[in-house]
Amino acid sequence: MKKYTVHYQKKDLVLVSESQNEVGRIIKNRKLFHFEEYITFNSKKYDIRNVGFLKNDVELFDSNVITYFTDLAKKRIIKSGQGVKIYYFKLKKTWQLTEKGELLIEIREEKRKGKESIFHLEVDHSVDDLLTLLFLHYSTKEFNSIGGDGD
Repeated sequence: MKKYTVHYQKKDLVLVSESQNEVGRIIKNRKLFHFEEYITFNSKKYDIRNVGFLKNDVELFDSNVITYFTDLAKKRIIKSGQGVKIYYFKLKKTWQLTEKGELLIEIREEKRKGKESIFHLEVDHSVDDLLTLLFLHYSTKEFNSIGGDGD
């Protein structure tokens, strides 16, 4: 398992390896009448678009090609394109992503009094770090507490 930590840097979420190297970041950019969210990974920008009923699903784009998308109703993330894969998630005390019953990602939130939370991730070596960043983004969205899944 790979171990990562995630901390806030201003409003960005930064994914850091055990050796303290930045793996990628989730950026929330708000300007007067414009709001955009995206992931930077391997010097590339992946746009995040909120879609679906109540905008509670996301699509991750690479140059207008959907790379991953979520399906909150069925609690899954789908990798599109060649080699389609379906991952299932649970958003409880720990956030988990599985494929065919095998745990791939587990995220624990460390709440700190008077400070921003830190997140601790354990990720299977087979998992693409872009998927890790998307699952982190999706798990930390405010609407995920609406469904009453929280323990």
